[in-house]
Amino acid sequence: MPDHPIKVINTRPPPDADTFTQAILAAGGQPILSPVMAIRFRDVKAPVEADEALAFTSANGVRAFARANAGQRPKAFAVGAATADEARRAGFADIATADGD
Repeated sequence: MPDHPIKVINTRPPPDADTFTQAILAAGGQPILSPVMAIRFRDVKAPVEADEALAFTSANGVRAFARANAGQRPKAFAVGAATADEARRAGFADIATADGD
C-alpha cells in the first residue's frame, strides 16, 4: 500500500457523485471531482397504460419520469439495485430488477 492516498477521479455529476465519493473516502482514497456531464430533466409527459411497464436503465431515468409524470407509477423494471432503490423512493411499488446483469 502506498503511504499516501490513491487519487481517484469521480466523473459522475451531482448528486450521483456523492455516494461514489463517500466510497472512495471510506477506502482511504482521495476523490477528485470532475463531472463529465450534467443531467438536465425535460418535462416530457409519457402516459402509460395500466397494462404497460417501464424499463429504467438509470436512477436519473427514474427521476426524470417521476418529475414529469406525477401520479403515474406503473410496473417498473430496473437494471440494478441502485435504480430499483430510486424507483422505490419515487413511489413505484411493483419493481423487478435484473441485479445489474
